[in-house]
Amino acid sequence: MHKPVGPWGSNVQPGDSMLPAEWGYAHDLINMYLGIALFADNELSPEEQRTFMMKFGGWITDVSLNDFQKIWSDVATAYNSLNSREQRYASFLQSTVNVASFLGDSRDKLRAIIRDLVDIASADGELHENEITMIKAAAITYGLSADVRVNVKTGRVELTLRDAN
Repeated sequence: MHKPVGPWGSNVQPGDSMLPAEWGYAHDLINMYLGIALFADNELSPEEQRTFMMKFGGWITDVSLNDFQKIWSDVATAYNSLNSREQRYASFLQSTVNVASFLGDSRDKLRAIIRDLVDIASADGELHENEITMIKAAAITYGLSADVRVNVKTGRVELTLRDAN
């Protein structure tokens, strides 16, 4: 069974902090999606929220509404307990590593997650430099190289993914 490290690292145990007793793949995915949505401006716009929910629903289809609300609450509590941008970025990266571990060698799924991050980050009509940095860091974790840019003519975000090897 997949037993990832929580967003604070391996030295924190349940009971030592607000780390949920059960932190799994769905938690990590929500943590990544919430992290990319909130990191730039600390606001979850309606467009980001819709995109976030649509993307998550495509991955986790067997979670009841009550289970989703519990997972969301766990992740939001964890995210809000972090005191700095550095801690939030580290939490995002840890979840990225956990998802990579869970999905293993499934390059297509890992590429799809990177595309999800781009869609969520740009859903509010803006793509911040720190969001691009987070997307590129996730891609590197997955053994990919990501080129993310806004086309100045169309205003659309363009993503090119390649194997890093």
